[in-house]
Amino acid sequence: MLARHAIAAGATAAALALIGPAAVTRAAGPEQDLGQFYRQKIGWEPCKPTEGQTGELLDSVREMECSTLSVPIDYGDLGKGAISLAVSRFRTTAQGKDRKGSVVFNFGGPGASGVDGLAAFRAEAAGIGKHYDLVSFDPRGVARSSPVRCGGEDEPARLEGQSQGAPDTGAAAVAEAEAIAKACREKTGPLLDHVGTINASRDMDILRQVLGDKKLNYLGISYGTRLGAVYASQFPKKTGRMALDAVDTLQGTAEQDALAQVKGFQRALDAFFAGCAQQNCELGTSPAEVRATFETAVAKLADGNVVTGADNQDFTGDDLQSAVQAALYSQAAWPTLSAGIAALLQEDDPTVLASLNEDIDYAPADNSNEAMLAINCADDPVRPADPAKEFDAVQKQLTRESPYFGAGSAGRAVACAGWPAGTDYIRRIDHPGAPKILVVGGKGDPATPYPWAQDTAKRLGSGVLMTYEGEGHGAYSASQCIRAKVDAFFVNGTVPEAGTSCPAEVPDE
Repeated sequence: MLARHAIAAGATAAALALIGPAAVTRAAGPEQDLGQFYRQKIGWEPCKPTEGQTGELLDSVREMECSTLSVPIDYGDLGKGAISLAVSRFRTTAQGKDRKGSVVFNFGGPGASGVDGLAAFRAEAAGIGKHYDLVSFDPRGVARSSPVRCGGEDEPARLEGQSQGAPDTGAAAVAEAEAIAKACREKTGPLLDHVGTINASRDMDILRQVLGDKKLNYLGISYGTRLGAVYASQFPKKTGRMALDAVDTLQGTAEQDALAQVKGFQRALDAFFAGCAQQNCELGTSPAEVRATFETAVAKLADGNVVTGADNQDFTGDDLQSAVQAALYSQAAWPTLSAGIAALLQEDDPTVLASLNEDIDYAPADNSNEAMLAINCADDPVRPADPAKEFDAVQKQLTRESPYFGAGSAGRAVACAGWPAGTDYIRRIDHPGAPKILVVGGKGDPATPYPWAQDTAKRLGSGVLMTYEGEGHGAYSASQCIRAKVDAFFVNGTVPEAGTSCPAEVPDE
């Protein structure tokens, strides 16, 4: 399962700003004082289920093994100590030549728990699991791995503007961002300076060695593609079979990324209107009629109006927008979205829509928004000279592109106000010696638009682009055709021809 984040925070959010000709500085190897970390042994134990995990997910957790991995807080100063990263795996039953090592997964965010994600993803990765151990981890600052905190344990800080209820002026947005930055610094401490993607990639190389693999085999989704690309740049000779799905931009500014995503989600919403009408759904028999019904639902919850569900929880306009965004991540959720809008209008019942906002039950308390902000700000070196003015300009531009999604998405332009300029980034992806890297892009992906995959495949040098013609965020989950080709890449080393594409599929809900 992919982590679902509001569009303003973005499934990928602020990019690496990979601009300019500066050369890459390679990571230090294990011979440079890091031997104690590369030589460590980890012991695996059964994972402990958490409250709220039921059914197939609970069964999966009970079959999963868990451990911890020690990594330095600061790779430049080992005297600052170490932290423990939570690691999980499903061990393959393959033996002898059929056993090929491990594949490490990152499911996105940034800020999504790999431990929880792996439990939910096991069935989808069954083809890979026949030959590889399936492994994931909570990156530094995430979930069980010394989590970034900006609010209380049970009251996560409200981060950047994520919906129509966001600050509507630059001054208010900057003040909020600066207050959050201060809270994150006070509650997280020194680790906050070391949660960026380069550090996470170096952690992943220690994990590779501890797993006993000469090279890292890796499947990254959404933000996980950024992490994978950075790893390949840092450790080109240690890169094995790597596939990147739903590809993060590697060079856009926060403003450019916000614009691309707003356009992507608006295009996906228009596709929902058309698809709903084609299926004679509850909302209308033409795209225009479906749109009008949708706008009626939006108006019903405008201006602070709420509908109270059977659980006595208020359902707001912000909740509706989150539900819509969640549904646009997967075409399989479109029937739920149409049924939910109909129930809201006809019965004042938000229950179906509220179900779209449900996510994996994380333990400890989900800090994904806090971790997302911290990681993106650590990666992004760009800070507007006048952030309030920048916000106002970006908000106008985004609202022109999409009145529904745009107004609440400008917050990412100033989300890092109050944070020092990021230093944990790479200006140029350059990995001589790395093998072919499979790059998968979906033409209907709202969160990581298809041009990002095209651009990244070119910039990687060894990237091979494969295209999914359908809707949704993440083609490996949506398309059996894509999944079969990615599985063959890992199992047999079969690299698809550049330009290979798979037709649209409608996955089971």
